[in-house]
Amino acid sequence: MDSAEGYELLKACTDGLGLSLSKSQWERFYLYLRLLQDWNTRMNLTAITEDAAVITKHFADSLTVAPFLTDGGSTVPEGKTLCDIGTGAGFPGIPLKILFPELRLILVDSLAKRLTFLEEVIRQLGLTGVETVHMRAEDFGRDPRFRDKIDFSTARAVAPMNVLLELCTPPLKSGGLFLAMKGGKDEGPFTAAAGKLSCKLEKTEKFSLKTFESDGTETSAERVIYVFRKKEQTPPAFPRKAGIPSKKPL
Repeated sequence: MDSAEGYELLKACTDGLGLSLSKSQWERFYLYLRLLQDWNTRMNLTAITEDAAVITKHFADSLTVAPFLTDGGSTVPEGKTLCDIGTGAGFPGIPLKILFPELRLILVDSLAKRLTFLEEVIRQLGLTGVETVHMRAEDFGRDPRFRDKIDFSTARAVAPMNVLLELCTPPLKSGGLFLAMKGGKDEGPFTAAAGKLSCKLEKTEKFSLKTFESDGTETSAERVIYVFRKKEQTPPAFPRKAGIPSKKPL
């Protein structure tokens, strides 16, 4: 897929989300795509590598949380920070940063070599206002530099919701939003966990996302975004020590 075809594909996705994609922004996405594919030959970043699949399953999927960052406008309010917990190859953080350069971004991951890749992406794309943090999510949530200080947190992860809540809400300031990106399966009850962590489910948005398989077959994927608002500071007991939230979920 050449650059022009890629632009039209991602633009169709962003138009469907009510977002604006400029050609200069697409140039950064295209460079990101090629860096991802190149580095993926040397380290395991993603099983999704074909152009159309990356554009729809990674880039467009990452941007589905964008409308929750803007308060109904076209830009993120000045000074807002988002932390991407367990960012992996940079999703959804890097696509959101490309779309909203005014967003302050913190990319958190426990694997140093993934952050080495992301630092190269940041450098080559010329992104500013981005910090990479080599830390487990539990330790990040207890670090006084970040705890109760961040406006938005997000995770594009397969962990159960009651685990994600414990990992992703401690960094938020009171009134901040946790945007959980999940597949279409029923997550089951998590109200008790949210209550213990001083947050509340504010909105659930279900939708279908047009995607492409690696062989070029067009498909659709069911998605859900759970929007939690933090009501007050996280109780001192949380998050628990590394590994405990997944072994003994709330």
